[in-house]
Amino acid sequence: MKRSQILTRIASAALLVAALALVASAQVMKVSGRVSLKKADGTTVPLQGATVKFYRTDIKQEFEAKTDKGGNFVHAGIPIVGVYTVVVSGPGARPTYSVGFRPSQSPENNTVLEEGDGNTLTLADVATLEAMKGKPTAGVDAAAAKKKADEIAAERKKIEEQNTKASEINAKLPEIMKAGNEAFMAKNYDVAIAKYDEGLAMDAKQPNIIRNKALALLSRATDKYNAAVKSKDQAGKEAARADFKAATETAEQAISVKRDLKTAAPGTPGAPGGNDDLPFLSARYDAYRLALQTSTQVDNDAAAKAIEEYINAETDQAKKDKAQSSFGDALFFAGRIDDSVAKFREVLAKNPNNLDAMYGLGIALAAKVTDATKDAAILNEAHDMLQQFVAKAPEGYPRKQEAADSVKYLEDTMAATKSAEKTNKPGTKTRKP
Repeated sequence: MKRSQILTRIASAALLVAALALVASAQVMKVSGRVSLKKADGTTVPLQGATVKFYRTDIKQEFEAKTDKGGNFVHAGIPIVGVYTVVVSGPGARPTYSVGFRPSQSPENNTVLEEGDGNTLTLADVATLEAMKGKPTAGVDAAAAKKKADEIAAERKKIEEQNTKASEINAKLPEIMKAGNEAFMAKNYDVAIAKYDEGLAMDAKQPNIIRNKALALLSRATDKYNAAVKSKDQAGKEAARADFKAATETAEQAISVKRDLKTAAPGTPGAPGGNDDLPFLSARYDAYRLALQTSTQVDNDAAAKAIEEYINAETDQAKKDKAQSSFGDALFFAGRIDDSVAKFREVLAKNPNNLDAMYGLGIALAAKVTDATKDAAILNEAHDMLQQFVAKAPEGYPRKQEAADSVKYLEDTMAATKSAEKTNKPGTKTRKP
């Protein structure tokens, strides 16, 4: 049986896919870091009891965190949208500050303080220090001082513009997100996608919005594909495949943007492999899974890698086991037939009644057959596995009809092989034309 014939049969399968759950974007994030004290002898030690204050400058808000004995601090409720001035102070230390801080760009913040009197700074103090940066003093070249003042003025203008933009985003983005999510839940996917695009036009570095868009594309694709299968509309299938492909690309983008915004070490929230990556890995897994099942043209190696990464990150054993069959599909479509056979056998060893693994193993074994006579044992196992799938799969189960057609095809191949063997057997008389 030719692999191209198998792939052609796979492309004709109908899907019955459950609605995907949408997880709304969180509006706050965790900001953490460490405060150290550089002593006079040049050594650096953790500073316990240091204060890290976040003054939001686009609207009036304040947040505060304290360091533990290791100098570490964490605040889990900093609004992700906004611009802040951050003041760090501590016992026996000279305070410092930074302006224009954005949580999404720097969730992990380490500060080294010099020894000092332990005072802190108010917002008014910071404003005074910023203003003094542009004032020339005695003995300073006037031209150089003016250049420095101009640079500070330009930086201040930039910060003001950022604050203005942040205020606009803070006012509009939550409403746009809410409208997009409501449209999604109402299955009005066109409106949902348009709303998510509107939000991303305001701020492209919003991984949760990108992920929600991927889920909306995936749901729209599923509806299109199921309708096209029912009406035998080939053009409708192609339109659905375009959405499936866009969903995989958008899901990849969501993970990329999320990780670009994070500088934390592995194991901390938001870092690659961290627990809050799981919803993003799950969305990408679903996108690739359905793309493969509908013969959508995607990067099969990327699909295998994405599905394997999701399996490794998933903590729910039932979901992890279920995803193993999809990994087998990805390996099959990537041309790694032997690996896919091994993966399907692994799944069936744990759960002999896994229907997707039965089907996948039958198809993968059939794809290994290059000579029906020499590979008779493989051909028989492929036939038996697909026949078992057809017997156990309930009516309407995805791929059941396709599997039944494949069983008939394999039976015809086996019968033709036996007939040819009998005809070619030594001593057998053949009818002359």
